[in-house]
Amino acid sequence: MSKIKNIINGWQNFISKSEVSEDLVVQRAVHCVSCTELKKGVLLSMLKDDFVEIQGYSCNICNCPLSAKLRSEKETCPKKLW
Repeated sequence: MSKIKNIINGWQNFISKSEVSEDLVVQRAVHCVSCTELKKGVLLSMLKDDFVEIQGYSCNICNCPLSAKLRSEKETCPKKLW
């Protein structure tokens, strides 16, 4: 259940676009944009993310949307990249 809470927290940070969460996105996305587990989702593509490189993408391992996952302080990369 905590994974759901973490992703909800990530969506809250997506909406608020706080400076802290946006700095976190930049640090983490460096690893995600070149990861082989990056997958494009149709539904997520409709959400406009300021960080275009991850807009509409999710992780193929955990299926989390990157716009939320990267903004959740408690989430971690399943490949231990961040």
